[in-house]
This record gives sequence, C-alpha cells and structure tokens, in this order.
Amino acid sequence: MTRIGTFVGALLYHSSGKSFAIVQQLTFLAVLAVPVLALAIYEPETSSWPGVALGLGLLLVATAVVVFAPRQGLPRSLEWVVPVTSILACGICRIATYPDGAVISTLSLVPALWLVVRFRNSGAAIAVLMVILTITFPSLIMLQEPLNMASFSRYTVLPVALALMSIAVIGILQRMEASRSEMERALAGELKMKNQRERTDRLLREVGENLNVGVLVMDAQGNDLMTNRAQREIHAVVSPEANPDPTEAGHLLFHTDGTPIPAVSRPAARANNGEEFDNFEFLAGDPGPEQRVVSVSARSVRAEDGARDASFLIFRDVTEEHHLLRAQQEIIATVSHEMRTPLTSIVGFADFTEDSLLELPESPAREDSLEQLTVIRRNAEKLSKLVEDLLLEQQAVVGRLTLDLDEVNMAVLIADCVKAFQPLAAQRGISLEVDLESDGEIFADRLRISQVMDNLVGNALKYTQPGGHVTITAGAAWGEAGGTFVQVADDGPGMTQSEASQVFTPFYRAPAARQSATAGAGLGLSLSQSIIEAHGGTITVKSALGEGTRFRFTLGSSSARGMYTVGN
Repeated sequence: MTRIGTFVGALLYHSSGKSFAIVQQLTFLAVLAVPVLALAIYEPETSSWPGVALGLGLLLVATAVVVFAPRQGLPRSLEWVVPVTSILACGICRIATYPDGAVISTLSLVPALWLVVRFRNSGAAIAVLMVILTITFPSLIMLQEPLNMASFSRYTVLPVALALMSIAVIGILQRMEASRSEMERALAGELKMKNQRERTDRLLREVGENLNVGVLVMDAQGNDLMTNRAQREIHAVVSPEANPDPTEAGHLLFHTDGTPIPAVSRPAARANNGEEFDNFEFLAGDPGPEQRVVSVSARSVRAEDGARDASFLIFRDVTEEHHLLRAQQEIIATVSHEMRTPLTSIVGFADFTEDSLLELPESPAREDSLEQLTVIRRNAEKLSKLVEDLLLEQQAVVGRLTLDLDEVNMAVLIADCVKAFQPLAAQRGISLEVDLESDGEIFADRLRISQVMDNLVGNALKYTQPGGHVTITAGAAWGEAGGTFVQVADDGPGMTQSEASQVFTPFYRAPAARQSATAGAGLGLSLSQSIIEAHGGTITVKSALGEGTRFRFTLGSSSARGMYTVGN
C-alpha cells in the first residue's frame, strides 16, 4: 500500500490509524450532539426527544465500534458500517429537530466524504444514496407546501453537491497516486545515479581527471590552465566538431528560456572579469534531445598581495533535476486545471438553486437553505481562487506567464484599488491614504499590476491593527530608466529580517500569520514578484518588528516597450 493509501486508511478506521479514527469519530459525535441537544433543550416544542435519543444512540454505537475495534482495525467488509451509521444518525437527528435543525444535514457530508475517500466510486454511490434516503426523501415527505420545481431543487442540492464533490475528490486522489508513483520512480532513478556518483567520488577523489564535474581553471589573463574529462565533454557539446566557429563567441550557450547568451555574459567571461557566482544555469548545445542543462559556479583565487591570480569554474550537468522539477510543476498545474470544472459546476448549481429559492415566500426553511448555499458557494469560490493562483504561479515558474501590455495610468489604477479597499479599511478603523508624487503612465498589463496592488494593499490591511495607517506612495523612479515606483507601507507588527527574506517564497507564511486567524495560502507575494519581474521590474520589502512593513516595486516607463520579455 502506498503512503497515500496508508493515510486514507487512517482516515477510515484502518489499523494504521485507529487512534486518529477514534479522535475523528469522537469529534464528529461532539459536533453533532451539541447543536442537537441544544435544540432539544431550548426548542422543545419543535424537537422530539425519542428521535434525538435514537439518532445520538446510533452515533454512540458507531463510536463504540471504533473505540473497541481490534488493534488491526475493522475488516474491510465492515468499514462502511460506521460512516453509514453516522449519516443515518445525522438524518434522524435532523428530523427530530426539524425545522430548526435543518442545517444539521450539512454535517452528513463529513461521513459521506469518508466513504468516498475509502471506497471511491462505490463509496460515493453509497454516500449519495444514504443522503437521499436520510435527508432528501424525509424533507420532501415532511414538506408543508405544494411540491414544485423550486422546492424539489432546494432539497436535492445536497446530494447533487455531494456527487460533484465526490467526483472532484476521486479525481484528485487518483492523480495524486499516479503522480506519486511517477515521482517515486523518477526519484529512485535519481537516487541510483546519485549513489553511483558518490561511489565514484569516494574512489577517485584525489584524481581530478576522473571527477564527474567539469573543472576549468584560468589564469588572470583568461588563458586555460587546466580542464578535466567532464569539462571536455561539456565543451564538446557547446562546440561540436561541426561547429564552424570554435571560439568562445561561437559556443552554443543559451539562457534557460532559449535565448542566446551574449559572449560578455557567459560564465568564462564573467569569471575572467573577477566575478564570483553560484549555480548559474544555461543550456548547452543545439536545441533538441541532446541539449543539456548545466549549472556552473565560479570562484577567484587570490595571490598573497590580494590580486586575482586565477579563476576556476565548476560545471555540473543538472538535466535530470531540471526535468524532474519541471515535471513536478506540470503535475501541480494539471491537477489544478482539472479541479476547475467540478468547482464551476458546484458554483453554478448553487447559483441556480439560490435563484429558485429566492422565488419562494420567506420562511425559516428557505433562509436555512440560503445559508447552506452561501457556505457551499463561498468555499467553492475560495478553492477556485486558490486553483487560479496555483496555475498562475506555475505559469510563472515554467516561464509561460504572458502579459497583455498596454498604456496604464498608475494614478487611475491606484485610485481604483483604493476605492475597492476603502470599505474594508473603514470597517477595520484603518486610515488608507494615497501620496501621488507624479501622474505617469507605464507600459504594462493592467490586470496583473492591479493584482499586485490588491495583494500588497490587502496584506497591509489584513495585518494592520485597528487605528493604524496604510499609505500608498507612487512617483517617478529617478535613475531607474525613467520608470515609476509604487510603495505600500503600513505601521503593523512588522517582521524579522529572516521572515522578510522569505516572504516571496511560494506558500511561505510567517509564524505570526500561521498562528493567527488570518486566512491565506502564501502565494500572493510570490505571484506579485513573478508578475513584476515578468514586466522587467523589481520588488523589494523592508520590515522590522514593531516598525511596520514597506513593499516597493518599480516598473519602466511607457517608452521602454522593448525591454520586457512577455512569456517564453
């Protein structure tokens, strides 16, 4: 069984996760029992104690089965009993407290999804059937108004939503397992290669000629002093025998986006100028299956008087690692893309049902149903936003982020952003101010720059305490090709230097943010950096604990139309 299978077993009363299953079942018991008992006590005229006792009694029995199950867990043929009993208990408790307890029906999604995760298609079928039998049919039977399409839709949205969620969950699990298997095979191959390299290094450490990395040593004038076998092999790729120009200028070296590297920017030329760098990656050789990805680092050797005496470069073929990383990124992008359709369906069905409900007379049942639909739509929209951010992040990582460039007036763009966030600032008692030093235009993608502004201003408002200040400053970036700068500053709690250095890392959230109730996936600032860099600009952060945070990005002016690389 794969690790994913083991985790799934832990969720569904498997022997490897009995302790977790007990905690899970007890939690579900508490979550269901508290509102049911509260309704029975405080709303006795609309509650049935015998029904409450029967529903909670069934749930107690299911919980006892989990608690007293053998150490090795329940037999697979009986694992479905506990979640099915939990759905049945949820339905009985709902009927016993109806109509005040109508919202209890949403809790049936928890054991229903347990069935889906454990038994996939058959579990989904059982879960949908149980929800229909315990929630939908009783609701239609107890309906106190004529049955019509609107009322029918109101009580069938839950099984429909469960079916759509089941399809999404099953698809995600299948793709995760397939992706993991592929990654394990790739990592196994990489591990084998790594072990072979380590064995070679141990045996031939003292023999530089047989090192599995290329070594190039040059004197202070740029003349080659020493190369090893690996370096000669790389040289044969960048300058094959058929190459008409065997000089440095004729070597086949390209940036990772496929554009040629100018002679003055190539590793050997940079090292000969005294530059030191790490892990500069380039493509070696003609484009095609034989082209390699090479990582090079350079260091200078100093004489006793401090003058540069020599330079050496270490070349490493990272083709496999590069392709593996790209494969992982493609997997994330594919899974995110596949989630779009079921999420769109969920939101669409929720909107359709809400429109139907709004046509009905006001009633407690209608309001309860509208609240349930609001929860479904809100969470589906949150997941859709995360999916879109994941896709955009992967596009940026693999160099496929495209920009729709046009003239953009930064004053208008900032005004629109402030107008959108002003209600939130007022609600939180935060002063949102603008200091526009000049009214300039830039050549940029308006939608993407607006997204950057929304991320920066939204974060500032999110982490600033009531009574604080958020200031947006914009003006000409003198000395920066006549460009424009935008700065968003707040007087919030700030960050440590270590935290500030990681804020542009995908999925990173500072410890204070993780411990607070502030929601977020840690993608906004990473996306903002990718967008600004795709425009040829830069973005920086300056922060200190107790002194607030300042984000600043710069972009070129409208005259710099040819400066930007738009996609790859």
